[in-house]
Formats: sequence, C-alpha cells, structure tokens
Amino acid sequence: MKRVRILPLVLLAVLAVGAVAGGQPAMAEEQPLVVGVRDDIVNFGFLNETTGKYYGLEIDLAKELAARLDRKGVEFVTVTPTTREDVLQNGEADCLIACYSIDDEREELFDFSAPYYTDDTVFMVQTSSCFKQWMDLGGMTVGVLAGSNTGDLVAKTMKKYSHKGVELQEEDTYQELSDALERGDVDAVCMDGCIAQAYMNEDRAYLPGSLATQYYGVATQKGSELSEQVAAAMDEMLADGTVDRYIDKWD
Repeated sequence: MKRVRILPLVLLAVLAVGAVAGGQPAMAEEQPLVVGVRDDIVNFGFLNETTGKYYGLEIDLAKELAARLDRKGVEFVTVTPTTREDVLQNGEADCLIACYSIDDEREELFDFSAPYYTDDTVFMVQTSSCFKQWMDLGGMTVGVLAGSNTGDLVAKTMKKYSHKGVELQEEDTYQELSDALERGDVDAVCMDGCIAQAYMNEDRAYLPGSLATQYYGVATQKGSELSEQVAAAMDEMLADGTVDRYIDKWD
C-alpha cells in the first residue's frame, strides 16, 4: 500500500464541543461518530455479511478517529460513489472515510483532512488484448465506476492522445466492471490501483503508467466545527505514525 508521510506539525488540541439539542446541552462526546464507509473494497472498507462487521484500513481509521475525538464509539453507514456525497450533505454521516479522493471540485463542496493514502489510477486489460499502453485505447470502450471521478479523467486525458477519444461504460459496482471486462463488453477498465488488485488474475495485466494520482482524505461538511477537529486529529495520526501502522496492517 502507498502511504502519505508528513513532517511533524504543531498539532491543535482536539476538543469535543457541545451542541444544543431540544433546548438541552448535548455534548458531542456523548454521541457516536457516524462515518460513511465502503463495504465492497477489500483491505479498505469491507462488510462481512456473515458477521455483520466491517473490516479494513478505513474502518480502523474511523475507530481511531472516533476515539481521538472522545466520541462514544463509531457507527458505520455504507455509502457508494453515487450516494456518498448526498449522505454527507444530508447529515446522515458526520464524515466520509470511503476511498474518497480530494480534487478541486469536491473541495468546493466539502472540507478535507490531510490525505491519509495515495494511489494511482490504472487501466486493466485482458492479457489476450493487443493493447500495450493506455494511449492505445483511442476509440475503444473503457469501463468506469458510476459516480466516481474516473470517467472524467479518462475522457479528458484520452482527448489529448487520440482524436477518437473513448467510449465510457459505467457500472454500479467493481464486480460488474470486472465481469464486463471478462465478457469483452469493455476493452479496458479504469480504477484506483488499490481496488484493481482485488480483481487482478493471471489473465489480466495493467497497462504501464498511471492516469492520475489520487489522494484519499476524510471529508466533512463545509465550514463545520467538526472539520477543524477531524483535521487536527488526522494530522496527529499522520505525525505519530498511526496511519502508517494501519497501512502496514492491511498491506
């Protein structure tokens, strides 16, 4: 796994702040931290339907974050690329720790912590294909996940290398993307490397190079009091090696 390393910072104190509910003071630490997470990404956020428990790097980060904010435990809400922004905007979750990458457009909507993980966006193909580099995909069909920013990245980048561009085929899950590649419905699929590795097999290969670098951060509502608390806690976790230890655990 790739990790983000930062130099030690002058850390802010992380304080639980009281809120007023129904005319009575309700301390934040009396409430669990509600975190939007993925349930389908092995080693990051994965739900074992037998046990009903979530596992992965982002699950451990959420638990640690809740503890450092002095919250009464953590509560998980499953999100997808198509639902996660609404879940956060509507207040159904306090924050997102869901392989949610930081970009300019998203920073207009939400606040982000410092990145806790970096990854490369890659193309995966069947080894039986004739593609040697991703610039060869001009005029081809590329599978991407609905609701992700990958489709825009692919479309914009391929226009620079081919007047034909690419045709995008969106699927709702990574498994559906993998199945589409297996059937030949798409010529390649594009996704973050940490996710693609779960669908790699002896009949598949990555095309050389990276389309883009993604930086995963914890997202909170824009301008919220929680944003400062989360940012300070994540800075602390990065500086004291906690994030690296969790990455090593799930690597």
